[in-house]
Amino acid sequence: MFDIRLNVDSLGIDSSDPTFVTGEVWITLNGESFPGGRWADSPISVLGSLGSAIEMARAGEAADAYFFEGPYFVKFSPAVSSGEAMQVRATALRDYWDESAGECLGQIILDEVVSLGDIEAAYRSALERLISWGERGGEAKLLSILQRLKCQSG
Repeated sequence: MFDIRLNVDSLGIDSSDPTFVTGEVWITLNGESFPGGRWADSPISVLGSLGSAIEMARAGEAADAYFFEGPYFVKFSPAVSSGEAMQVRATALRDYWDESAGECLGQIILDEVVSLGDIEAAYRSALERLISWGERGGEAKLLSILQRLKCQSG
């Protein structure tokens, strides 16, 4: 099971140009939090990256969705589809520099095959919560950005 956690009570906005939203956003994969529970980041950037990765996954391509406040990302790779439901492998990774190896390595934190439909539903739900929050605050520039993300999500 895949979910996107967005704590709207934690959100804050800087409406100067460019509009910037901060707050807690993370994913859960079979109940495990990544990069961590109550992760502070830029929800618009995380959702934008995730939306692009979903588009690529729909086309059967591998894609990455990034968290921006650390070396964390989720790789979506094509997986065997069962019946009508398209499946992808969701691999949550942390990049880090290994001094002894002299190179950047990746550590797998979580790895599961999930329904692309579950990922898309979680994305739409998180985006709708963010849009509702922006509407309550009357943030016109933010709503314009979020509507573009919504149109991309199909």
